[in-house]
Amino acid sequence: MRVKHKDQGDGAKGSVATDKWATTRMLLREDGFGLTLSDVRVPAGSEGVYGYKHHVEVCYCIEGEAELEELASGTLHRIRPGSLWAAEKGERLRLAVKTDFRVIAVFVPALVGPETSDAEGSFPLLP
Repeated sequence: MRVKHKDQGDGAKGSVATDKWATTRMLLREDGFGLTLSDVRVPAGSEGVYGYKHHVEVCYCIEGEAELEELASGTLHRIRPGSLWAAEKGERLRLAVKTDFRVIAVFVPALVGPETSDAEGSFPLLP
């Protein structure tokens, strides 16, 4: 069993920030559950293209609004508190954040901790 609080992050391993988002990763590969659970915050006005080559991503919105575009089809989704999206490996999406935005995100397989998006919007698969 693991019991953690987001204020107990272990520095560089559990907290990562870029110019587009900041996250506190609550479960990592070393925890042994096979997934990473993250509390992700994205500021209003941020936009990015993502498509995880090595990971499945599931996000549940708890604050803010954004527009999510499925790049393969052009389908647009309004994301707001209570919305969930699940993306298979390789599915590409564009996220345009309208207001300060917060999601709880799950990645499978689990992240090691310091990963950030590469130029293609994907996390590397670290050893």
